[in-house]
Amino acid sequence: MALNPDDSADQHRPGEAPGRDGLTPTQQLAGCFARARPVLQALVAGVDSGDALVVATDRKGFPVAQRVLRRPRDLPRALVIGRHNRCALSIPNDNRVSLRHVLLTAWPGDGPIHYRGYDLGGRAGVLLADGKRVPGFSFQSQGLISLGRTVVFVAPGGPEGVGLLDGGDDVAFRNLTGLDPTGNGVRLAMSATSEPGVAHLGGDEPREYGGYRGLDLEARPQPRGVLRLRSTKPSGRGEEVRELDLDSRQLQRGLLIGRYSDRCSLAGHGRNLSRVHALVTEEAPRSLLVYDLASTNGVRPAGMTEGPSHSVVRLTEDSPVMLGHFELAWVPNRAVKLH
Repeated sequence: MALNPDDSADQHRPGEAPGRDGLTPTQQLAGCFARARPVLQALVAGVDSGDALVVATDRKGFPVAQRVLRRPRDLPRALVIGRHNRCALSIPNDNRVSLRHVLLTAWPGDGPIHYRGYDLGGRAGVLLADGKRVPGFSFQSQGLISLGRTVVFVAPGGPEGVGLLDGGDDVAFRNLTGLDPTGNGVRLAMSATSEPGVAHLGGDEPREYGGYRGLDLEARPQPRGVLRLRSTKPSGRGEEVRELDLDSRQLQRGLLIGRYSDRCSLAGHGRNLSRVHALVTEEAPRSLLVYDLASTNGVRPAGMTEGPSHSVVRLTEDSPVMLGHFELAWVPNRAVKLH
């Protein structure tokens, strides 16, 4: 769905002038959804209850990629969406989608699956159903996002998903997004000035879902120790170690690690490290999570430099993580203050 990255809920409200094509962003998405709905219903019917389906469509509602997300147990499930063929959900034919555009994570816990997503710096950004561009987002059970000319739908599998998408187009769109096509409904995104890291869909209070803790906008950043990146195969110049002082807000927003110093908070040298290799977030006071961003040389537990890459690895003080042949270690702050 072709949405202007500058469009937002603040610029397109019910009753205001439409965009260049005569439709607001929400109306464009509703039209795409209406065309895609029969296929989405058929697809979710074939997914086991408790699991979820992620489907990417073009602006006409034609599915271009899909992936079943099994219900997370211990660690979150992770899905990298982008144009690169190594992405778990690869969208090769939309040149407005970046190579690695968004990371979607699904968190363990009882009840509906809780999702959190991170914009990985894509030029077209990530837009919610109200047209608001956000640096991150979260929702429960179902939702949609727009990136470039692509729309990504997330729905539960089995009878729950079929029922969610049943009824008329407007009813099903409201079930999925909380909005009707005119844009009326719940407020999806906080303002960009007050939301530094993640937009919570449907609810203003920070809540906890399994290991996932919602962002507390009023909390001051707390020291979280030091991240240390070290090559296990140093060059002739000797061992190079890069360090980064962490705080709680960085971890809530997610920080990137790779070769690109203009995009990554912690950048290292060496071809074994991808340009944007991994994303680090907080799991608990004594553990972080490291997500593989469709890197060339993978993310693995300590000591493993070969074998299949892991989509997510837990990082603790005693268990570093390998990014290719780079070792990522964490020295936590001893006086962690929970918020």
